[in-house]
Amino acid sequence: MDFIGQLSQQLGVDSNQAQGLAGSLLKLVQGTVKEKMGPEAADQMGQAIPEMQGWQQQAEAGTQSASQGESGGGLMGALGGLGGLLGGQGQSSGGGGGGLMGALGGAVGQASEVAGVVALLQRFNIDAGKASLVAPLLLNFLKSRLDPKLVGGILAVMPMLANLGSGGGNAPDGGGGQGGGGLGGLLGGLIR
Repeated sequence: MDFIGQLSQQLGVDSNQAQGLAGSLLKLVQGTVKEKMGPEAADQMGQAIPEMQGWQQQAEAGTQSASQGESGGGLMGALGGLGGLLGGQGQSSGGGGGGLMGALGGAVGQASEVAGVVALLQRFNIDAGKASLVAPLLLNFLKSRLDPKLVGGILAVMPMLANLGSGGGNAPDGGGGQGGGGLGGLLGGLIR
């Protein structure tokens, strides 16, 4: 089954929603790759996944009303509308550097990646509890399309994919007790 079919089946959404979510997820990954690995790596990703552009257009069409910060793309773009999810601390997006990233403290990388995925799911009206299903599907898709060196680089800059992709197998709830956490542990109290 293809990536869109897997997303549709696992998340219980139609193919348009699945395409929009796929485009948004890949834009998140590609933006993070561009920020942390350079434009060449992001271009390589775009060439290896030609349908990504169409999926991203589907995502933009599906979320026209919620058009926030398309300028940044990547992780920061996905985190744009996350303030409400984080409980609306007294600061409303304070100008750039610190803000949300500073507030997240030590586990910034993984927590912000997870929060970005949750924000994308919510933008497509998909239950945030299904976020644990997304990362393994995305990682498997990337492995099937990209050079192993590029996948290794992506896993280095987006450790959430490595942590969620390696354990837990196909168990939808991330089952298994070793290593603790998975997506639920990384999210802590963000969802509730």
